[in-house]
Amino acid sequence: MRSFLTMSFFLCALAAAVFPGAVRAQQASPAPEASDAAGGPPAIPSPRPVPDDAHRHKLAVQQFLAWQQGTVDRTLYTDEVNGELTDQVLDQGTRTLANMGALQTAQFLGVSRVRGTDVFVYKMACEHGSVNMDFALAPDGRISLIFFE
Repeated sequence: MRSFLTMSFFLCALAAAVFPGAVRAQQASPAPEASDAAGGPPAIPSPRPVPDDAHRHKLAVQQFLAWQQGTVDRTLYTDEVNGELTDQVLDQGTRTLANMGALQTAQFLGVSRVRGTDVFVYKMACEHGSVNMDFALAPDGRISLIFFE
């Protein structure tokens, strides 16, 4: 459990660097801008249910498996994300996610909207636990944000 929490914190810190101020544990938040006014990062609102997209679902599963197997294809990520994906981040991510065992299901929970950006939320259920994988796409289709919580 400790390594999962470490991974969650570590990747949330990565996401905060890539997507400043937009990372916090998911919770209902009627007005994320209210946190901005107080000087803190906005809360990520609970995902709203929308239909899943087959292409995006496939990408989510592929990326989760790539992180588990240590085969992340950096060409699928924006330059900003690549700047934060150190060997240490990738190694820690792989170790933590691999310890969860084989992926059993990937359930699309919906979309959270933060500062005009859609963040897609998937619950990845594995043999030994589950984790939410949140990611956003840049206009060119590359991943502009990814984190696990």
